[in-house]
Amino acid sequence: MATRTEITTKYARQYKKASKKNKGAVLDEVVAVTGWTRDNARRRLTQAAKHPPGPGRQVAKQPRKPRARKYSYDAVKVLQRVWAISGGQCGKYLHATMRILLDLLEAHNELTTGQDRYDKHVRKELLAMSPATIDRYLKPMRARDAINGISTTKPGSLLRSAITIRRAGDEVEDEPGGMNPEWWTR
Repeated sequence: MATRTEITTKYARQYKKASKKNKGAVLDEVVAVTGWTRDNARRRLTQAAKHPPGPGRQVAKQPRKPRARKYSYDAVKVLQRVWAISGGQCGKYLHATMRILLDLLEAHNELTTGQDRYDKHVRKELLAMSPATIDRYLKPMRARDAINGISTTKPGSLLRSAITIRRAGDEVEDEPGGMNPEWWTR
């Protein structure tokens, strides 16, 4: 791969400077040396001409710089509190009931303006959040408070013994609900 990268870098300069007629000859040389198809060689040459690899360039892409948070830290903390009080609703339900929840929490003095990071600005931010944003901001808290454990239910033998299992050689009963083989031949 390193050799192909060197060849691509070398020919990319020639390919970029060449006229339309000479570009075909450069493509033929690259195809002969690397074994690539013409389309692949053309794509790699134009890419290498636009972004030549530097001497210290690494193969892995550098991580993208995270986008700045749209909502304040106070709004996220109040959101987490409202989510916990609501019983851990999903973002869609929480978004739909956010105004009602905030009104009720204010009426019962669970959220008081000026205390515990809650004020009018935080309320406005909470009401402006989309369901997807609510889910995104609650993701760390959900991961921390995830329900873990083993189910306590065990498979019982009562149900297995109550249901009879028929095999291919068993006789068919002449009761309602049973299948009569004579019906199949009609």
